[in-house]
Amino acid sequence: MTTWAAQEQIATVDIWTFGERLRWPILRALSRRFVEHMELRRYTHDLLASGQWSVIRVQPHVESAGTPSTHVFDVFGVRYIP
Repeated sequence: MTTWAAQEQIATVDIWTFGERLRWPILRALSRRFVEHMELRRYTHDLLASGQWSVIRVQPHVESAGTPSTHVFDVFGVRYIP
């Protein structure tokens, strides 16, 4: 069982800056949100595949106005302990 108290913040990512991880220019023009979702999914997959993290949690970053962002996310993780 994972306790979230053991988690640490890994990064704050802006998926708009991922840009070209997936080269789907036509699909990006037609369905930007889908491509952004796939890029964030690949990012979290790469973190898990690195072997450093056993659990990854992503949540929208809260802007200074108190509203959650639609493209900036805080990434938290629990380190893998063999």
